[in-house]
Amino acid sequence: MPLRPWPEAARPIGPVGAALTACLLSAIGISCWNLMPVILGAAADAHALDDQALGLLGSTLLGGWLFATVVSFYRLPVVSRHLALTVGAALAASGFALALLTNHLWGLYAAWGVAGMGAAMVYCVSIQTIAELGYVERAFGLKVSAEVISGALLLFAFPVLLIASWGFPGAMYGIAAVYLLAAVLTPWVRAPVQREASVQPISAIPLRPWLALLALFVFMCGITGIWAFMERIGRDIGVEAAQLGTIFALLKVVGGAAGVTAAFAGNRFGMLWPHWTAFFAVGGAVVVLHLADGSQMFAAGAWIWEFGFTLGFAYQCAALVRLDHSQRLLLLIPSCIGLSGVVGPALAGFARGTYGDLGVYAFAATCSLVAAVMFNYLLAPLRAPLKDIAVP
Repeated sequence: MPLRPWPEAARPIGPVGAALTACLLSAIGISCWNLMPVILGAAADAHALDDQALGLLGSTLLGGWLFATVVSFYRLPVVSRHLALTVGAALAASGFALALLTNHLWGLYAAWGVAGMGAAMVYCVSIQTIAELGYVERAFGLKVSAEVISGALLLFAFPVLLIASWGFPGAMYGIAAVYLLAAVLTPWVRAPVQREASVQPISAIPLRPWLALLALFVFMCGITGIWAFMERIGRDIGVEAAQLGTIFALLKVVGGAAGVTAAFAGNRFGMLWPHWTAFFAVGGAVVVLHLADGSQMFAAGAWIWEFGFTLGFAYQCAALVRLDHSQRLLLLIPSCIGLSGVVGPALAGFARGTYGDLGVYAFAATCSLVAAVMFNYLLAPLRAPLKDIAVP
């Protein structure tokens, strides 16, 4: 007997309200990723973690994320989005709070894994709603703009206001409070758009969309790998905690500019330039970071990196929608982020332990190059003028 969906709220949500709610939920859901360098740094200082343990802690957080996104891909369509959002907010908040109750590394891993599962549930609700807004390049541009602008505020507040005063407990209670805000938005979550069920099985989806998902995964492995150690890289250069807060806050403003660029440009100038721009930005950024000897060059490298990452990610998600006519693989984007978060920080941690920061830089640049080449190949048949994909 098939499961019956939970009832959704009866009050209709208009397009503007749905877009605003979805973007806010996306910003909250991705907060653990935005705050990863500072919360990992706080954990490292509190528990004296080495590079490998630190990388595995980041992988555990996003490992929980990965598990929840895979489950959500199959189960979220048959349960209430309101229920999923409430449970996700509760799991994320409680997981980060429970991390303060253990002095053992494995207990810390378990608590962060639970928090990652809750964060993923919040994010999955948001991305399903965003997928129904249509105009994919603009929709994803607005989505990442909301994520990076909120990230700017959080990355300024956490190091300066919370971690500087209360250390690791301040970081954990602060991020728990952020995820509890998702529950406040529950009444405004849009009910799913009613569609006819697709009869095409996943196995019948052509190879090209799957390769696009693989390219997104490779790109995100490099991104999460360097992002997990960005705070440590800055501290090793000699950047103070207060300076890091300001640099990371402005970094997210740069990311917001990249999202606005994607929202404005859409597909007017073709689909290939953003992917090569992302590669050259990430490659140039790691060169600047490698040569950095103070806060100014570190800031420049971090900001260039953020612009390339944000622009590339927005257009890679939109490219997947363009390539996958069934639009079923779109819901695997959160899983792709989670899997890259498991693999990326762990590989970067081992690379840093063996080759220092240069290993992390080479890893990130190589992943960006592979992704650019793959998307250039996959999008070549779509060089003709494109129409916006509108969803009723």
